Amino acid sequence: MRTSTIIFILLLCLGVACTSTKETTQPSSPILLDFAKEDVTKAEFERVYQKNNGGYEAVKTHTTAQLQEYLDLYVKFKRKVFEAEARGLDTTDAFRQEFETYRKQLAQPYLTAKEVEDRLIKEAYDRSRYVVNASHLLLKVGENALPSDTLAAYTRIMLYRDSVLSGKRSFADMAEKYSEDPSAKQNQGSLGYFSAFDMVYPFETGAFETPPGKVSMPIRSNFGYHLIKVNEKLENGGIKRAAHIIIRIGDRFSAKDTSQAIGKINEIYQKLQAGEDFATLAAQFSDDPSSGNRGGDLGSGRLLTEMQEVKLKLNKGEYSKPFTTRFGWHIMTVTEVEAEKSFEESKLEIKRKVERDSRAKISQQALINRIKTEYGYTLDEGNFNSFKEILSANFPRGTWIAEDTFSNIYQLPLFTLTADPAFTRSVQDMIDYYTKSRPRYPNLNAIQAADQVLKLFVESELTAYEESKLPEKNPEYGYLLKEYRDGILLFTLMEQMVWKKAVEDTTGLQEYYQSNTTEFVANRTMDLREYRSSDEKVINDVNRLLKLNATDHEIDSLVERESDLQLTIRTMTYEEGKSDIDPSLFTKEEGYISPVVRVGDEYKIVKVVTIRPAGVQPFDRVKSEAITKYQDYLEKEWLKDLEYKYPVKVNEDVFSNLFK
Repeated sequence: MRTSTIIFILLLCLGVACTSTKETTQPSSPILLDFAKEDVTKAEFERVYQKNNGGYEAVKTHTTAQLQEYLDLYVKFKRKVFEAEARGLDTTDAFRQEFETYRKQLAQPYLTAKEVEDRLIKEAYDRSRYVVNASHLLLKVGENALPSDTLAAYTRIMLYRDSVLSGKRSFADMAEKYSEDPSAKQNQGSLGYFSAFDMVYPFETGAFETPPGKVSMPIRSNFGYHLIKVNEKLENGGIKRAAHIIIRIGDRFSAKDTSQAIGKINEIYQKLQAGEDFATLAAQFSDDPSSGNRGGDLGSGRLLTEMQEVKLKLNKGEYSKPFTTRFGWHIMTVTEVEAEKSFEESKLEIKRKVERDSRAKISQQALINRIKTEYGYTLDEGNFNSFKEILSANFPRGTWIAEDTFSNIYQLPLFTLTADPAFTRSVQDMIDYYTKSRPRYPNLNAIQAADQVLKLFVESELTAYEESKLPEKNPEYGYLLKEYRDGILLFTLMEQMVWKKAVEDTTGLQEYYQSNTTEFVANRTMDLREYRSSDEKVINDVNRLLKLNATDHEIDSLVERESDLQLTIRTMTYEEGKSDIDPSLFTKEEGYISPVVRVGDEYKIVKVVTIRPAGVQPFDRVKSEAITKYQDYLEKEWLKDLEYKYPVKVNEDVFSNLFK
């Protein structure tokens, strides 16, 4: 069941549409509804009412009748939830599994270090307004490399940096010779232009924080250590749409050699300078037919590094001098520039990118650090070290199995929370976590792998603990969680008591139809068969075949044999006085075939198949409607039982003072 289904059921049962909300809960609110099972306070009802009826300011003008109508719906809603609980629907495995899924989804927005996330979003927006042209030199180092390997790589890359800064070697030469990025042999470390989210976050930060013309200190990413030389930093200038003309070299193209290509591109450039139209020249001369037929249009996406650099420096309507790439000789122009969005316009989109980016780890770590500080996290280093001493080489392979010999160590406390003396996690708890997940760290020894498992285990447990505290720390989350819980219960109960029952209880459905035939009375009805085609010849063939009393199957087969155009045949039922068809059709006899009529780009013929007199409609024709009406009947009868089972007292004095 999807989230939208639960929300729909909640709103359906309350007859409302959800909007923004303003908290109205008061510390000691009087009781509005007194059920034997549960009380509903004035503040609780006001919170639900204003949330689902346009907001706090809007409901101040609502009438007593509007409030009473909603109160009646809310009482019915509460009774259904009480009944679901009485039937134990909230204790089933299916409910628990579904509710747990929703609970985790709802908790995610609350499990962030908001101040850190907000800073990262603003930082990403500010960076996205610029592009950086940079080169790099990479020494590969694994994320979990041994400290000695990490130190060796750092020492080497610092020596390379010193060589560049001293002027002994250029950055390009050093990158070509020493960089472990395979592309450096061809591009000498050049990465071209990029902006926010184009590179891994640590590299992006190093590039944006290094001034143009300077070389960064070593930057550590998941690839290893980088030296970054920033060549240029430019304002982004908005989203640019580009077009180009290209002259390519080869037997299939307009230039057979480099000299001829240069001559042709310069000739085109002179035509542009003389005022000729770029799009016309692209269609006439470009060796890229797909873009040439569209005036050379390349769209607004990223291009080859050399082309991207040219595009960035062009304003709308300007065109470049001829330049070359590995594909040929180009002239480029910028045809459109979409203005930069404001921070508020971009915020939601950037937030989604931050959540998918490695930046999310920063926010997650900040959350874990806050939880540790807030609740007084304490790790028992001695007990953890005792555990590490008994580990074998199988631990980082994910195949280690705890031996009973060391059971005394397994029961030792591993970490606690000062703020909650009842919260303790033992060594055994971490072993259970390891056994369930079986993480593998092929490049680490047992001690290092244990440190990694501890980190993940602590994060998992502390996040779960914080999640359990959310309802009391964030009342709005608690309300929302309860709404989802009640929604799942309500859906399940309504399905059992009303929706499925009306479909499966065929005897009861037939009895309802027989006892309420007046609800299924209709004016004269007509079945019309409609034939449509966009080909006039096809529809004329259909007309001829209909007059020969051919069947629909014969018509479809004969027409399809002669034409690639599909014929559409459908049968529709219409009621006299309640349909938008030509009323004169009800004066025709069964078997009547209309003339060919043109409707928009199609041709149509209709045939009167059946005409039924006014009166009670047969069951098979109104079964769907009968099921709906039977569902309404079942719910009304069921609500009578619930009214008796769950009586309520309404405090009229409190009701008369709602939103006052």
